[in-house]
Amino acid sequence: MTTQAYYQRLEEFTALCIDLARAGQTWLAVIVCHELYRFLYPVEPYAGFTHTDPVAFAAEHIERLLASARTFSAALSPYPPPAQQDHPAGSGDLKDQTSEVYSELWERFDDQTLTDEGSKLLLARLPQGVVESHVRGRAVLDLGCGSGRYSIALARAGAGRVLAVDAQRRSFARAEAYCREQGLAVDFKEQDVLALDLENACFDFVFCNGVLHHTADMERGLAEMARLIRPGGAGFLYLYGAGGIFWDTRRALRRVFRHIPQERAMRVLEDINMPPNRFIFCDTWYVPRERHTSRRELEALLNGLGLDYEKVVSKNAFDLDKAIADGLPGAADMWGDGEHRYLLRKKSEAHLAKKRSKS
Repeated sequence: MTTQAYYQRLEEFTALCIDLARAGQTWLAVIVCHELYRFLYPVEPYAGFTHTDPVAFAAEHIERLLASARTFSAALSPYPPPAQQDHPAGSGDLKDQTSEVYSELWERFDDQTLTDEGSKLLLARLPQGVVESHVRGRAVLDLGCGSGRYSIALARAGAGRVLAVDAQRRSFARAEAYCREQGLAVDFKEQDVLALDLENACFDFVFCNGVLHHTADMERGLAEMARLIRPGGAGFLYLYGAGGIFWDTRRALRRVFRHIPQERAMRVLEDINMPPNRFIFCDTWYVPRERHTSRRELEALLNGLGLDYEKVVSKNAFDLDKAIADGLPGAADMWGDGEHRYLLRKKSEAHLAKKRSKS
């Protein structure tokens, strides 16, 4: 089956899941959406699965799920659904809505996910030598720290001091308590990542992982990163990519979950024993804003900020870029531009002075 066949089935799948939710079969909609999405990644370790022909598999898989959902739904006689089925719009501003969605998910993290998993992911995703040259003994900012697990990881990696900022203390409360108990050099603060009350060029390393694509102004967030990195310093940036079956399916499924409250979806996923660290299945469904950016668009923005940059390919088999770099057949159709992980560098004062003298 072709890419076109997948997209045809995706429209049917989305419409069916919306109908299931409106008919009171929200649990069935959640389960089949989860089953579709978990196999869009290069590997699904809980099923012992690794993609070899991703587009063909995705087309066959969505066909199976459609048939199964239709058969199962037709065999049931559901009770009448509640009068209000659509998921209500969040109240408050965008950053607070986003923080509330994520806080609900992070509060389900077990201790290992909060305190240990971040260190493993950090070392798998940062280029070799970056920790030694830009983190160890240095002033580090975790820009949009969320749960605080990467703030913990950066401190454990030897940062001289970590400032971790996010919109609401609720999101990082457990990490803050843990760092205090363990004596880790992390300061947590409530701040808007788009308007930080910080002096220019005050950090050796700025870490921003999966944050700015959820803000009201990604360009402003990138400018804040550039402003805060010292000359000769560096940063790490992770943003969502664009294109391909993976990202298009994420957008389609967001339409389904407008009809399913977040707490209901989480109960269903807990009932099927989904591990608590797999919050990726709910953040994309409920976060109020999710921006997808092409590689060309992002690099144009970085060029405009005068930053040097290097695209980083993760060593984590779960990450999209590794499958693309490995040359898996159909990778571009499946994952588009993949994910954007970039090491950013700000030119040193000596370099900038030399450039000024020539102009």
